[in-house]
Amino acid sequence: MIVQSASMLAQPVVYTGHRVVAPLGAETEDLDLYRMRFGSPQFDAASFRTAVSDSELTGRGGAHIPAAWKLSAAYEAGAGGTVVINGAEGEPGSAKDASLLQLRPHLVLEGAIAVADAIRAAELVVWVHESSSVTRRCIADAIRERRADLDARGLTVRMLLAPEGYVGGESSAVIRALRGGPALPQHSRDRARPWGEGPAILVHNAETHARLGLLALGADPVATSLVTVVESSAPLEFQRRTVIEADRSSTIGAVVAEAGAPAPAAVLIGGCGGTWVAWNDAEGLPLDPTALRDLGYSLGAGVLHLLPRGRDGMVETVGILDWLASESARQCGPCIFGLPALSDAVRATAAGRRGDGVDRVASLIAGRGACRHPDGALRMAMSAMEVFGP
Repeated sequence: MIVQSASMLAQPVVYTGHRVVAPLGAETEDLDLYRMRFGSPQFDAASFRTAVSDSELTGRGGAHIPAAWKLSAAYEAGAGGTVVINGAEGEPGSAKDASLLQLRPHLVLEGAIAVADAIRAAELVVWVHESSSVTRRCIADAIRERRADLDARGLTVRMLLAPEGYVGGESSAVIRALRGGPALPQHSRDRARPWGEGPAILVHNAETHARLGLLALGADPVATSLVTVVESSAPLEFQRRTVIEADRSSTIGAVVAEAGAPAPAAVLIGGCGGTWVAWNDAEGLPLDPTALRDLGYSLGAGVLHLLPRGRDGMVETVGILDWLASESARQCGPCIFGLPALSDAVRATAAGRRGDGVDRVASLIAGRGACRHPDGALRMAMSAMEVFGP
């Protein structure tokens, strides 16, 4: 039963620079202050499993798989598994997970500990980029504050450093790395059970764990959405990013205005694997993930890339495609050959030159990759053709 409402972020968090640093004037919430604001967990392990099952919570790492599916599969896998807090945001511009780990690490830990209890896990792993020094320090301090509680549960905690790059934070890449392999995506037959056989390796990003923490505290976990508004008028290292918590009735237009950004020509909804939408069509779209999905869009990793007026959307798209091709896992043909071919085809089309048509290249890529990286690039490219092509 939901007994209260709670906010994940007290106010918009503004970042500048490609690598996330703590915003000016922000302070990490220690355990005493966190308990004063949020209270204590409301459920035991069994009732928490029921609460997750009854909730509408989906993962906020991009795939939006129902949290109940993964929790149920992990519980059925038996005791002794691993819970992973995935703080490796590979999506360019995204800063929502870092903002939570830096400002409210105990809310993230609350969810991870509740999940660990619910599936009878033996280990908690924090997966973060080596370059994220501020994030690593904040979560390490929070773990130290909870050390006695973690020891009493018999829950060991490790912090592992993820390789830099787009695919290093993909959930199957995390699982592969924890098993001693390279941090590269791998094919999974069951999206709710990507670890396959044996004890579970349950991976959620930091925001999903924070939302599970809200649920454990008796608050509504889906009343809001966290989004990063990225103003793309500057090179990546100088871009201004604003993390905003929006309620379910908010629109994209309202969030862009709250971020203090001028109205763009178009917006890329969901990040690099998302969908371009002309501003006149995007402005009134709801930010609720379920409502967006019903309209044929996905909030993805919670990123809104703004295309400033006067910028060429096709040129921007080609730049993103080139970057995605350089960031591929290079494990299968659709990544090694398909992504560069797609970028070249879009570049040729934008310049009015002949070459392999985008549709032909798309037919060779769609659904054929070992992971979803090529499909995301293709979705973004095809939406650009529709919005900017004319």
